[in-house]
Amino acid sequence: MHTHLLMLTLLAAPMCAQASVSVTVDAAADNVAISPYIYGRNGGSSDQKDKPNTEADLVQLRESGVRFLRQNNGNNCTNYNWRKKLTCHPDWYNNVYGCDWDFSAKTINDELPGVMAMYGFQMAGRVAKSDTYNFDAWGYNKCAWGDWCSQNLCGNGVAASSGTKAATEGDTSLYTQAWPADSSVAIYSHWKNDLGLNMDQFKYWNMDNEMEIWCSTHDDIIKTFDAEDVMQKYFATAKAIRAINPNVKLSGPVCSSEWFWYSTPNGLPTYNGKKYCWLEYFIMRCAEEQKATGIRMLDVLDLHDYPGETGIDDILQTHRVFFDTTYVYPGANGVKTVNGGWDNIDKEYVFVRCQQWIDKYFGANSGITFGVSEYNVQDKSTMANTLAYASMLGEFGRHGVEYFTPWTWKVGMWETLHLFSRYGHSTEVGSKSSDEVTVSAYPTVNANRDSMTVILVNRSQTAAQTVDMTIDNFKVADGDYVTEQLANLSTTETFVSHTNNALQQGSVTVKSNALTATVPAMSITAVVLKKAASGVDEVSAQPLAVYPNPASGFFFVPNAEDDLQRVELVNANGQTVLSQAVNGAGNVRIDVSSVSKGVYVVRANTANESRVNTIVIK
Repeated sequence: MHTHLLMLTLLAAPMCAQASVSVTVDAAADNVAISPYIYGRNGGSSDQKDKPNTEADLVQLRESGVRFLRQNNGNNCTNYNWRKKLTCHPDWYNNVYGCDWDFSAKTINDELPGVMAMYGFQMAGRVAKSDTYNFDAWGYNKCAWGDWCSQNLCGNGVAASSGTKAATEGDTSLYTQAWPADSSVAIYSHWKNDLGLNMDQFKYWNMDNEMEIWCSTHDDIIKTFDAEDVMQKYFATAKAIRAINPNVKLSGPVCSSEWFWYSTPNGLPTYNGKKYCWLEYFIMRCAEEQKATGIRMLDVLDLHDYPGETGIDDILQTHRVFFDTTYVYPGANGVKTVNGGWDNIDKEYVFVRCQQWIDKYFGANSGITFGVSEYNVQDKSTMANTLAYASMLGEFGRHGVEYFTPWTWKVGMWETLHLFSRYGHSTEVGSKSSDEVTVSAYPTVNANRDSMTVILVNRSQTAAQTVDMTIDNFKVADGDYVTEQLANLSTTETFVSHTNNALQQGSVTVKSNALTATVPAMSITAVVLKKAASGVDEVSAQPLAVYPNPASGFFFVPNAEDDLQRVELVNANGQTVLSQAVNGAGNVRIDVSSVSKGVYVVRANTANESRVNTIVIK
């Protein structure tokens, strides 16, 4: 049971409804497969053996619907020594500390079998060696945090009396060691051969982190930015891992916020006498190297997003910088250099631009997708954070983004993740709102196309919105349907599990494939519908565990309650490609050795309901 109940039309908070917003949903239009990996976050599995995940942590991860964890620690990835389990903290005097990726990866394998994880390869050339020469932060100022922490003092450095530049910088040879590409990628073989991990859970690898600003974040070992030198390090690392496993997913350039999507600390890269913005240069050089060597250089184009907007209305529109070609973005700066000079460009649509460059240099149908592995907006309120995140999830599902892992995890995000991942389905379908700025509708259908969830995001800070919705090409039986809503969230965490959270349950009435819902200001509402023709089993909100995922040859479905009667595998066209009766409790082994590779829905039926999950067959 949920912790709150209410009827959608009898909301607890007073509201002043504006003119109605018209929403049209068309189940036959704009069908896009939603990657389960947009339901991700940075971290989640502890890399400190003395501070392992608690059972409550694991329950929160499992029951919120997390499907992807980026575990490489951002800037701390660049100096990670997996052999010694050490890395440097670039924002804490470069001091060396313990970090055990073996431990966090094994936790994911053992405790989170349905979750994909992404770690990173080091490309700067040096990693942590010893903590013997750490700077005495306590003796300096009792470990006070401030700009002075960026001084390069590890390695017998001498602190400045003021400012952020050390009086004498530390000797990097004392606390770091050389680290070529072969050493970086050898962690993959170590995990596979020495630890026996299921490497299907570690398919994605960040190609280091924010390399275009190493001369700032890692200025102890990288003094200047050289675009071509960085690309050569990237190519060497890509070739080294492809020699071990050609099928891993390489994600780059993992670049930082808006300005650095386009430019670098040294300005625009010059190549063959022409200036290019950083992203175009990176894509072009990867394509050239791939054509020259026959080795695939890029699978996911990965960006970081830290919009600087401080007004809530602006924050709630920041999701539009990726795909909306009409949006005049108030934070547009770096994009003005996109043509090699300085133009008065104020429309961002960065992923649209990137797709144009990918098509230009790699050719059509390259298979390169998009990801955002760090994201954060200015902290204004719980609901502002929540709606900004919800809008990103909705847009990324709508446009087929591969993964999404916010950097700062704020109150309200567990709740939002749970709502989208547990009540949404595997395919986004077409929708149009008469006021997209204020209210967006994100409708999804399941693989059988007998269940639809429409998530309504109301971004108005002050006004409830009356939404008049019509649904085409999906016949809904007349009657009352359940809604799940997030509104007026607390400033303290409310999500504990699937049955203990802040979702408020209500209902709407559907008649002749139309409904009217009044949604409060700053709210997210999921309208859960069923196709009239299906009218059989209830689709359970209880999750279905499947592992390993992705699967190769077989997978398991737990049946501890001994209530499952049949397990079915359904393809993206809604066709049942496998059906297996269940006899007895325990893990049900499903043989998929003869099933084609792809994304499927697993449906496990009891006498009264169906439980579903998505699985990738390799």
